[in-house]
Amino acid sequence: MNIFKNKYVSTICIFIILIIGLNSNSAFAKQYRVVIIPFKINAEKDMTFLKNGVFDMLSSRLSSGENVEIVGRQDTEKIVKTVEGILNEGKAREVGAKLEADYVLFGSLTIFGDSVSIDSKIVDVTGDRETLVSFNQTRGIGEVVPEINAFAKDINEKVFGLVMPSKELPAKQQLQMVQTNNIYAHPEKLVEDFGEFEYADKKSDLNPAFIVTRPQKSSREFWKSRNFRELINGIALGDVDRDGKIETVIITPDSVHIYRFENNQLSEIMKIDENKYKIFIGVDVADINNNGYPEIFITSLNPQRNVINSIVFEYDGKNYNRIVDSCAWYYRVAELPGCGSVLFGQKQKTGGPDTFSSEIFEMVWNNTEYVPDRKVLPSNRSNLMGFCFGDVMNDGGETVVAYDKSDYIRIINQSGRVLWTGNTHYGGSTHYYEMPSFEPGSDNRQYYPMRIIITDIDLDGKYEIIAVKNYELTGRLFKQLRKFKEAQIESLSWNGMGLTTNWKTAKISGYIRDFAIGDFDNDGEDEIVAAVISKRGSIVGTRPKSSVISYDMKKK
Repeated sequence: MNIFKNKYVSTICIFIILIIGLNSNSAFAKQYRVVIIPFKINAEKDMTFLKNGVFDMLSSRLSSGENVEIVGRQDTEKIVKTVEGILNEGKAREVGAKLEADYVLFGSLTIFGDSVSIDSKIVDVTGDRETLVSFNQTRGIGEVVPEINAFAKDINEKVFGLVMPSKELPAKQQLQMVQTNNIYAHPEKLVEDFGEFEYADKKSDLNPAFIVTRPQKSSREFWKSRNFRELINGIALGDVDRDGKIETVIITPDSVHIYRFENNQLSEIMKIDENKYKIFIGVDVADINNNGYPEIFITSLNPQRNVINSIVFEYDGKNYNRIVDSCAWYYRVAELPGCGSVLFGQKQKTGGPDTFSSEIFEMVWNNTEYVPDRKVLPSNRSNLMGFCFGDVMNDGGETVVAYDKSDYIRIINQSGRVLWTGNTHYGGSTHYYEMPSFEPGSDNRQYYPMRIIITDIDLDGKYEIIAVKNYELTGRLFKQLRKFKEAQIESLSWNGMGLTTNWKTAKISGYIRDFAIGDFDNDGEDEIVAAVISKRGSIVGTRPKSSVISYDMKKK
């Protein structure tokens, strides 16, 4: 019996030793202590946000390994100040030695125009191992993120010997992934081979390009315009010339264009304004003064982006005239049951916490201008560009649906109490207002929220929210920089506890700047119409590229 016990115990010991050996990478692997010195930024403008963002990215990527400890930033900066002279490998080792670290990572970003040079090094404090060096040049700040990610991956694998998680999938899933990436390639391929994907048995009856995420209530697919070699900043629908046909009003940063869908294409009817001293950021269409001709409301900024100077156009049977000019109000139109089109306004205020989010009013025409009537939301709740009003809870009441500053959707009652806040980023606009800066020479951008719409899109008697979701390249890590890579449109409904997704379109490459719902092609049924930006043209030598896409909807 003792012999049996001894053999049994020996077997268990051997088994334990094997287990320990197999897990030695995590249990007994060398622990690395790493100092990250915040990168030096060489640029004309203050780029503190970029400096902080790069530091946070490297910290999170490198500390993801169980055997890597990142020295605190405050401790690092305190020691760096004590080291005299230009930071080089020798000085970096001196910093590392004082902080009892194994490795020191440092570098610089040099920004000249649209070119960014990234110079990075990680040095072994003892000098026993060769320095790992990375030097890359990118076009645009948005391309910095992939380069930083790649260098962090190299460090994890080549310096720390960590095996990074494999992205490979089983053969069947690899095939599906390749097909899905084809969808993302371009709006023209938005619904290509759709039936073979993950939601093959859950296509919406409303449109087969819509992915159903819960049991649905109810076709054609989509249409895409030619490419426009300019940025589309906004889109709206309405019969602006009272000819019985719906026109599409498109704004660029400095011009207003009127199109009509004819012969399966957008034909320009008129270009009604061009203004180099305004930046157009929003457009809405509605007959608020009740004279039969819908007005075109243009929310605009001055060239410095710190003053609202909106304008309103109206057709008189011959020409489009300005009936309001240089007005300090944001404008947004919403459709309310029993009321039709309602104009909402928000006045810009100077100074104070409500500069960007003052009170929101229902607006009326007094024969000379649009003036506030009923207040629907107190100050410090929302910016009007990402606001809508209606019976979103389907209980017969009126509540506000709006984005907060982080682009989370909120439901707010008219007294200003927040009833519900989501935890997923929606919207995502590159339009911004230049707030007063706390540091000379630095930017303090406040990004506008995107349009959001409450509507009964499938005519089932229940209201839902239609919202855009633009996917940011950095995961919204940089507060002062936005670069979007993909986009989709979603339908959400209130389920008694929160908003849940009904359906969503397949993702498209680029991002959606604005969208509208209406009878875009004059076929008697509404469509969802979106302005898609494929290229911003922000790099020298490149031009913007935009397009309009339209989804048909089959209603009950």
